[in-house]
Amino acid sequence: MSCDLSVVVPVYENRATLDELIDRLMAVLEPLPLSFELVFVDDGSRDKSFERLAQRAAADPRIRAHALTRNFGSQAAICAGFDLARGKRVACLDADLENLPEDLPALLAALDRGHDLACGVREGRRDPWLARRIPSWLLNRYVRRVTGTSVRDVGCGMRAMESWIVKDLAAEGEHRRLITPLLLQRARSVGEVPIRHRPKDRSGGHSFFTLFAVATDYYLLTARRPFLRIGVGAGGVGVVGLALLGVGLVAGSPGAALGGLVLVVGSVLAGLLCLIGEYAQRLYQIGQGIPFYQLRDGSEGESAATSARANSPRVLR
Repeated sequence: MSCDLSVVVPVYENRATLDELIDRLMAVLEPLPLSFELVFVDDGSRDKSFERLAQRAAADPRIRAHALTRNFGSQAAICAGFDLARGKRVACLDADLENLPEDLPALLAALDRGHDLACGVREGRRDPWLARRIPSWLLNRYVRRVTGTSVRDVGCGMRAMESWIVKDLAAEGEHRRLITPLLLQRARSVGEVPIRHRPKDRSGGHSFFTLFAVATDYYLLTARRPFLRIGVGAGGVGVVGLALLGVGLVAGSPGAALGGLVLVVGSVLAGLLCLIGEYAQRLYQIGQGIPFYQLRDGSEGESAATSARANSPRVLR
């Protein structure tokens, strides 16, 4: 049954915050003159998050609880929620209460002003600079260049949009691995809404290595000739290594200079092999038709190999 608004929430190991999140969402949405549903997608949690969601869903038909068969990643859980959403508008936020449910009406108001997509911008952000904010800043700059938009906070998980923006995401294939740039490219008008940022009460979230992996993933998806650029960079490192070797020979320490050169060249080759392995893995997934996500009820997200043939989720027989 359709409704005015679907709120999609990806869940992973969030048992401690689920009840508070649901209660606060209900308190925010019930006074509004619209019908709504809360679509929770559990991404393979092991802390009984889904069991608690199922209990809440059994008590309130406006709550829908779904679970993936294993941990596919937050982007896959969000895409599953988008595919399951039945609202004329769709909003999403994380389940850890890092973003406040009370900011959701401001995003919906931006849609009322004519925007197709309203993105939250975390004000007063208190994440660590080195581990979170600097990598996030670099990723934001690259995404803005690729998408041609000026959105400042690509990594913010709180946003609202018209439902047509999230339709037929299966046709996008691998580009669903980073959902925000995809939404930015689909939207005709994008608005930014300042929202409050609450520091996490527990460990978790995106570490430096997670953000680096996301950035690398997006670069591999969007760069036209990534290996050419990496090869140029590796050539520059080789020139520097040769210069160090020359300095070492002049200074009478050829062994140390040669050892440094070997280490530099070895690290460059290892990096190139990792990138080639990443491409090989994706080609294998496309060839095998591995789904982007799979729900416990048998619904399966389209793989890149099949999305060109059909845009709706398949059902396992």
